[in-house]
Amino acid sequence: LVYFCSYIWLQNTYANIQPEGKPCQINFDFENRLLWKPFYSKKFPLPNSHLPSIQEPKLLYTDPNKQFSAELEEELLGTIKNSIRGWRRAPTSFRGDVSNRLYGILEQLEDVRLHGKSLSVDDCITRVDSITKGRLVFGMPLHFPFTDVKDVVNGVEFTAIHESKHPDVEFALAVRVFPYASNVLSVWIFICALSPDTFVML
Repeated sequence: LVYFCSYIWLQNTYANIQPEGKPCQINFDFENRLLWKPFYSKKFPLPNSHLPSIQEPKLLYTDPNKQFSAELEEELLGTIKNSIRGWRRAPTSFRGDVSNRLYGILEQLEDVRLHGKSLSVDDCITRVDSITKGRLVFGMPLHFPFTDVKDVVNGVEFTAIHESKHPDVEFALAVRVFPYASNVLSVWIFICALSPDTFVML
């Protein structure tokens, strides 16, 4: 326990209003109103009966939306490609063969995340070696719980992979969206820069 912000028990709930939050520095005198603020008081007493639950008696989950996930894949792929071109402000090409290979790897990464298996970034890069001979491959997979497109694009920009200065650099990009119940979406992005192996990436 690092920080103590509240104390809850059967009769009341107290908020810590002391300047300190570490347990070893807290005064636990709950009757001291300068140190602890109670939720229930004389003006707002504890109800005699049990408080009703605000949770629905039966939780309903919608089925995974496969159509939306497919549409989102297309939107993310197009948006990220256009963003990379805009960030670089230079002619930018994407290798379809490498991108397709990365696309297959993303399903394995989702399986790893779900079941706690092991698959390193080096293992992923090795799987595209046969079609990237003569080029240095620099890249990484990214995983996002989907909230909006902007957050995903910002995450890709933060990698700075698009900043390669080699005039002959090419890119590979794959996007997978895995749908789950109640509109939960697991988004995977794999972005790589491929440059001649005589060039050291800056």
